[in-house]
Amino acid sequence: MKKEIELLREQMRKENTDLYIVTTTDAHNSEYVSDHDRVLEYLTGFSGSNGTLLVTDTEALLWTDGRYFIQCEQEIAGSGIKMMREGDKRDLSVKDYIAKNLRSGQCIGFDGNNLTRHRVKTILAGMPDKDISLSYDRDTAGEIWDSQGTRPARPCNTVYEHDIRYAGESVNDKLKRVRKEIKSLNASGLIISSLYDVMWLYNLRGSDVMYNPVALSYAFITSAVSAVSNGTDDQAGDLIGEAYLFIQPEALDHNVSEYLKSCGVIVRDYDEICGFISEYDYKGNVIADPRELSVKLYDAMANRLKSVSGHKIIDHALPTSELKACKNETEIRMMKEFFIRDSVAMTKYLYAVKKIMGMSVPEQLSAIFDDDKLNDLIAEYSENAQDFDEVAAGRLCDRIRLATDGCFDLSFSTIAAYGANAAMMHYEAEEHACAKIKRSGMLLTDCGGQYPGATTDVTRTIAVGDVTDEEKKCFTLVLKGWLALMHATWIEGCTGRNLDILARQYLWNEGIDYKCGTGHGVGYCLGVHEGPQNIRYRYIPDSAEAVLLPGMTVTNEPGVYKEGCFGIRTENTMLVTEKFVSDSDRYLGFENLTLVPIDMELVDMSLLDKTEIKQLEEYNSEAYKCCEEYLKR
Repeated sequence: MKKEIELLREQMRKENTDLYIVTTTDAHNSEYVSDHDRVLEYLTGFSGSNGTLLVTDTEALLWTDGRYFIQCEQEIAGSGIKMMREGDKRDLSVKDYIAKNLRSGQCIGFDGNNLTRHRVKTILAGMPDKDISLSYDRDTAGEIWDSQGTRPARPCNTVYEHDIRYAGESVNDKLKRVRKEIKSLNASGLIISSLYDVMWLYNLRGSDVMYNPVALSYAFITSAVSAVSNGTDDQAGDLIGEAYLFIQPEALDHNVSEYLKSCGVIVRDYDEICGFISEYDYKGNVIADPRELSVKLYDAMANRLKSVSGHKIIDHALPTSELKACKNETEIRMMKEFFIRDSVAMTKYLYAVKKIMGMSVPEQLSAIFDDDKLNDLIAEYSENAQDFDEVAAGRLCDRIRLATDGCFDLSFSTIAAYGANAAMMHYEAEEHACAKIKRSGMLLTDCGGQYPGATTDVTRTIAVGDVTDEEKKCFTLVLKGWLALMHATWIEGCTGRNLDILARQYLWNEGIDYKCGTGHGVGYCLGVHEGPQNIRYRYIPDSAEAVLLPGMTVTNEPGVYKEGCFGIRTENTMLVTEKFVSDSDRYLGFENLTLVPIDMELVDMSLLDKTEIKQLEEYNSEAYKCCEEYLKR
């Protein structure tokens, strides 16, 4: 067993803890966290973005989802830790394991900052007849890491204003909309711990988490009815109140401090949040999202509300989440521009890889990309084409994207996976331990960029040499589902669960599936994975589902992952738009933001019908035109 697990067990015995829980999240329930918060990785070696570790005196088990099954097994091999497959009937769930193995009178320990109220409630719901105590006042696992002297410091980088020309809406206007939502829910306050939501609300951006332009922060908003009234119901009471930002003082320079002051935002120290909500004089109910807020903060607020004012917490999704997800006119205009730039960069990269590998390229691209700088870059890599590997491909992709006008960062670490490695959905190549790209098979590249007016996410799988009939068939089945979802029309009120089968139908007909969702929400100069919208068929009990609304952005990314053989994924980011109105019903559809051509060498045309062939030809033609027109500017 790993020594880190043994150290944790030793401390558990001292604290009379029978089972200890560690997750991959941070105090803000973030998917992507700073190095300081990678406690689970420190304990296990698993580097994925979704994991739950349970440690008892005799067992250590790590749950993760289908994106990481292969990766997790490899990273924890020889550690003594057992991988458990989340959502797989062959393995117990976290809740069921705890219910089965914990006895009355025993104690569960965890860091109360890192488990949400909903997660804790769900776990305890599995043991209604057992007297189980909770110990969550200490970060026991993190303290062990601290004691080793290897834990990175908590990040604290300077934040900056997200300019109104990109945001399209002022902080004051956003606060007005949020306060109306607060009032509609019969509340007078709202607490926000989601970093994306805090940044969106106050038009701020930061760099405390790699690839995510966020700063560690909380927000607390109050709303009250003004005594000023002009006698009309609509305006009888502009909603006024307080707006707090809890952030590390060192993150604010003079300009940002003055900007926040001008917006009426009250700034408090990041570490004051728990004390603040434990002492605040609440005037009414407070909205909190138990799926986002840590159990420590949730309980502190609930206890204060109950003991002092008699008010309560209203469990509800953050109003800011849907407001943020539906992009305004400025954001949509900016996204379309920056996605064109990003699509051109991605197309350049794919063209370059084909040339480096000695492959033929479409005549349209040869004419478009007759560029000295790009040709010099291709020549640089072509000199050692025999050593062209996954790391080199990823770096080439990053160089081209980061040279794009407006791109200030990647939106996640680029995945360049060749052959069998592409079967790992979130594979990350490492120097001196990655695959050489040979003149056969396929290369999958999943990547994206951060721009002041967009967060991008795109995946393309291309042939780098001869491919098998099976590879072409699977690629084409993925393509058929991708086209079907892209061209979907649905009546307003549908969620992504209503649409998911469109992407999977052709794979399911062949007994093939992919163990992840088909699409996720995408932020705006924020998170590459950002809800509440998504596209997935799997029903998750007690999990909220978001209706797809105009202005939302979501990915379309079906795939095939055949362990030990190959992986295929085709991914676009799309915008939800109104298509037409009929009999007072509104019908919606998708508009592509990503315009990167499909590699025709991987398409088995015999598997496409006439409509699909036309759709594919039109898409590729539009992608070529996008490149040509952009480069002529």
